[in-house]
Amino acid sequence: MVTEAAWTTLAERQGARAWLARRGVEVAEPTPLLAVRAGARELASRSYPAYIVLSPVVWMAALLPPVPVLARFLVFAVVCAAFPLLQWHRVRRADRAAARLVPPGARPSFREVAGQVGWWYFAAVATTFGGGVVLCAVFAAHPAGWAAALVIGAASVTSVLGRVLRAPVIAEDDASLAVDAALRAHDARAFAVPFAFLLLAWIDLSTSWPWPPARFVPAIGYFVLVAAVHVGAAREARRSSLPPGRYGTVPS
Repeated sequence: MVTEAAWTTLAERQGARAWLARRGVEVAEPTPLLAVRAGARELASRSYPAYIVLSPVVWMAALLPPVPVLARFLVFAVVCAAFPLLQWHRVRRADRAAARLVPPGARPSFREVAGQVGWWYFAAVATTFGGGVVLCAVFAAHPAGWAAALVIGAASVTSVLGRVLRAPVIAEDDASLAVDAALRAHDARAFAVPFAFLLLAWIDLSTSWPWPPARFVPAIGYFVLVAAVHVGAAREARRSSLPPGRYGTVPS
């Protein structure tokens, strides 16, 4: 068991309280294990507004005619991949600290983890990259740049998902076991984000005008399909909640 004297920061405890509250659990002070793990995720997500502000600048650079086409694809892909990965490494440091508080347990099965993360999410990854590969191979005006960007995106998503699927359980009781499952889903959706790579098709389209129907119609179909699957994944995520348990001290 983790002792209550385990050291955590005020920011971690506040972050963990906010993370738990969004999942229907109110605590005055989270347990140290949850403060370290859930608090790190909450603090990492608070940097995303800066990423959102930067995104339109990157998107404009990806569409401006003076920028070489290959550079448009690469800059967009690197920015979309790098920022979530930086936050992911911050979270991984917290998990290594948590593993010093509680010895890691066995790795859950792939089917168990997939159910925790959500099948709609995996469908979103498959349609984004699978559909992108098909469009790039058959309809792309600039297949080399598009293919390179897809490789960058797939590598970033795979690096996070590989750890999510293979990481051992870090838990001391039923409550922290439930949080461990919820954190896997959180990590996949927060740090392995396929949706941005849907826009690679638009970068390819933007390189020529007028758009021939042979390229435009398949791209629109791809946009609609991928967006619909991502909506399903988002709705699946909103249904998640934590079961009753000891997540910390109860508010007085």
